[in-house]
Amino acid sequence: MTVIQEESPSIVIRGLSKTFAEDTSESVYVLKDVDLTIKQGEFYILLGPSGCGKSTLLNLIAGFLDQTDGQLDVHGADSSYAANRGFVFQSADSALFPWLTVEENVEFGLKIKKVPLKERKQMAQSYIELAGLSGHHCKFPSEISGGMKQRVQLARVLANNPDILLMDEPFGALDAMTRRTMQKELIRIWQETNKTVIFVTHDIQEALMLGQRIGIMSVGPSSKIIDTYDINLPYPREITSPDFNHYYQIVQSHFD
Repeated sequence: MTVIQEESPSIVIRGLSKTFAEDTSESVYVLKDVDLTIKQGEFYILLGPSGCGKSTLLNLIAGFLDQTDGQLDVHGADSSYAANRGFVFQSADSALFPWLTVEENVEFGLKIKKVPLKERKQMAQSYIELAGLSGHHCKFPSEISGGMKQRVQLARVLANNPDILLMDEPFGALDAMTRRTMQKELIRIWQETNKTVIFVTHDIQEALMLGQRIGIMSVGPSSKIIDTYDINLPYPREITSPDFNHYYQIVQSHFD
């Protein structure tokens, strides 16, 4: 399936920097002079080693943190006032309410928004089906697998209809087989919804399985995006294909 993207940028970042104060009260740059433009409907990967500031950059885009310097616009507005964004965390265990069923977890944001009960139930059911959770709506988080919990978290985020989906290593804690399944499911959902996705990972293979573009982040401190690659491979992608291996070798060269 071909995803048609709008030409207008969804996110524009120019000269963005973020500092944190250490015990000595001296400021340390986690990110420095980051430049990035992401188009609407694009699947963009932030790839880099642990501790390079990937999650910090994602949190800045989410509006959880304020930048120290630079410009960060989402849909043409300052990130503090920008359009709806949904965040999928690393651990579904800490994101889901254990006392609520799958359906109730998916409904939660809609309930907060005071969506009428009948409409709320219909919307929750549609996203439960989209996330491949049919037949599990009455189960509690303790009764389903780690992969299923991540599906619930994703369904809950999508039910709120965000323009941008921010994902912070959401499959990192899953076993290899479940991770592969979830990667395929994420691509299917992205193709069906045409959301803008920004996905953080330190796994090169995962980056190549998912992304249309990959931004390589330098080792911190003062990390920035040092290179970007367009991944011109059709979906679904096969890790055994020569073209996949070609891209893998190129990206891997940054970390040798």
